[in-house]
Amino acid sequence: MVGPGPLVLIALAVSRLTPCGNVSHAILTMKRDSLYLYIIPIACVVLLLVFTLRLYTFAYFWNDDFNNLYWVQTQSFSQMVGYVVNPASDFFRPAGMFLYWAALQFFDRNAQAYHLLLWSLHAINVGLVYWILRRFTGSHAGAMVGAMLFSSQYLLNDLYWSFGTIFEVASAMLYFAGILLWSRERRSLKEIVLASVVFLLAIKAKEMAITLPAIWLAYDLLIRRNMRWKMLVHLILPVAIGAGYGFRKVLEMHGTYPTHPYYMDMRWLTLGRGFGGYFNWLFNVELRWQIWAIGFTAILLMFLFLKKKPAAFFQLYIFITFLPVIFLINHREFFYWYIPLLGVSGLAAILTRDAAAFFGRFIPQRLLAPTSCALFALLCYAAYGRTRDLTQSRREWQQGIAGDYRAFVRGLQSIPAPPPGETLFFRSYPQYFDRGVLLFATQIALRRTDIGAQLVDTFPPDARYRLRFEASRIIAEE
Repeated sequence: MVGPGPLVLIALAVSRLTPCGNVSHAILTMKRDSLYLYIIPIACVVLLLVFTLRLYTFAYFWNDDFNNLYWVQTQSFSQMVGYVVNPASDFFRPAGMFLYWAALQFFDRNAQAYHLLLWSLHAINVGLVYWILRRFTGSHAGAMVGAMLFSSQYLLNDLYWSFGTIFEVASAMLYFAGILLWSRERRSLKEIVLASVVFLLAIKAKEMAITLPAIWLAYDLLIRRNMRWKMLVHLILPVAIGAGYGFRKVLEMHGTYPTHPYYMDMRWLTLGRGFGGYFNWLFNVELRWQIWAIGFTAILLMFLFLKKKPAAFFQLYIFITFLPVIFLINHREFFYWYIPLLGVSGLAAILTRDAAAFFGRFIPQRLLAPTSCALFALLCYAAYGRTRDLTQSRREWQQGIAGDYRAFVRGLQSIPAPPPGETLFFRSYPQYFDRGVLLFATQIALRRTDIGAQLVDTFPPDARYRLRFEASRIIAEE
């Protein structure tokens, strides 16, 4: 995160570009201060995205990728579409897996293309965050700062590196689109049905999206200006969808043992410790969870007492969107911040807007224009530098893995084509593989579903393919 000081500076610099969201005034301002003052903040965010993602051009397939590609390689287009449109389908995250299927058809094993797809969807999400913040705060400056914070975060390191986070990104894209649909001034039956379909697709991309109806309710109660109590009936359909899906997931997870990755420890203590841990990661500090709990509650009550309803909405948004994963004591990841990060960006946008309204009265208009672009560029550079520095050690580790996995796949592709039904025997494989990933990666590398792969201590006498992976290369033994 970037501290409040730079946010105040950028508020002073950028807020006058489109004050109060008034389009006609924005056009006059652009004519007076020249068009580049409006375009450059957007260009800075684009460059921030490009430079951040440029750090990960080495990215390759990870274990999750081999696993998911293995499962979709035998599926047809009609089967995949059926999994997506069938509300009762139990296929694993079908909306996200459909992207795996499509990528395999179009890109084959070109890992760079997979990551370009992932990064493109992240860029779309940055745009959606901007429009949500612009609509909810009425501030172009605040929305730009919020989008900037969302675009480059060290917590999203795995998202930039692993295509396996496509579930997170696809779900967030639908989640954010659902918020924009629901927040239209006039909501017709057609829009309710459309929003409900988007919600269903979002939870079919990843289960974390199940909180969307709660966010819609919070929006109606805290932000919507034309709210009427009878509008609560609009939530009947999406709540029914969420309840049905959630009940099925509870049944699937019932009886998981305490060491299982998706075991949920449903206690207040877990809730407090979970939020404390995630906030420590966000701000890169080590505070006790009790401090976060007291501070979070006190600030929320202050917002409600002062009737700062948009600020209260964004704070509640963070709390609500974390609930599906906060009790997972064995499976906590930095990138789980992806959907909740909109709440942080919203609070930053409000801070920017309010700082601009207060301090802007004391700054002459002529001093804002020449400094606006430079200040926003410096803020973006600071965000990039933080992401680059805090992910350096992780990226070095990931680069080594990517090199080994790329060498393994290319090594298999260089051996003589195995006859139908052949089994390849290995005495060693890349680090972090297991027996399952060995089979998955072998079939994907050769694009053959009839090929087997086994790890052995000694090769069988009749083995025709005797392989080992050492020094980042495949070695065939006689």
